[in-house]
Amino acid sequence: MILAIDCGNTNTVFALYSYNKNIRQVGCWRINNNSKRTADIYYPWLLQMLNLSKIEFKDITGVCIASVVPETLLNIKSLIKKYFKVKTFIVGENNFDIGIKVNIDNPNEAGSDRLVNSFAAEKLNLSPAIIIDLGTATTFDLVGKDGSYNGGIIAPGVNLSLEALYLAAARLPRISLKPLTDMNKIIGKDTITAMESGIFWGYVSMIEGLINKIKSNDKFSDYKVVATGGLSHLFKNSIKSIDIVIDDLTLIGLVKLIKKNNSI
Repeated sequence: MILAIDCGNTNTVFALYSYNKNIRQVGCWRINNNSKRTADIYYPWLLQMLNLSKIEFKDITGVCIASVVPETLLNIKSLIKKYFKVKTFIVGENNFDIGIKVNIDNPNEAGSDRLVNSFAAEKLNLSPAIIIDLGTATTFDLVGKDGSYNGGIIAPGVNLSLEALYLAAARLPRISLKPLTDMNKIIGKDTITAMESGIFWGYVSMIEGLINKIKSNDKFSDYKVVATGGLSHLFKNSIKSIDIVIDDLTLIGLVKLIKKNNSI
């Protein structure tokens, strides 16, 4: 089995996949990022997660990592080196080949997760596509038919906006977001429902508006819209422009990268 690790800005996701004829997720665990969490702290937590799923360390034959947080990656690399005796591949290091074109002014600026998503979309026959990743940031990435990464849009994430309201406005509480369904109740009757409506329907409108803007260009009019990321489930029933939701697109991409490179 392959352990895929996606180190995002807020959380790190560990997911285990079997990879015989088909890729199948057999376990997935999420932990918040903390630069002070060392390899020796990660290990007992991960061991417990594996034990609860009745999986042993020896079942893991390879590891593939994508990270946008250098501090977290350093600790994860220490974890793998100290406790795993398997091949490890890190996107963007040691000439690990993704095999896609990066058509932006400075290819080194492209986040490894966004490149892996582009690769995954092509391998899952979803390209050409607009990939919307709803995480710490809300990103829109354009993926060509051949899986090439052709640039995108970066907007603040949902939770960042919620936190900004709480921190900047003295009388606004910290809230968590939930899916809303009734457009007839878009006007809040108290502070919390007004905030929930503003954030939820505001993001629905932003996402739909940007999709329409992108697709108004004839070059992108037939692009499939793919949503992914930790918050994609919140919006999947409210944004009609989304064609498919794949929560673990990055993780699937990491597994397919190892298979492509015949690394394990």
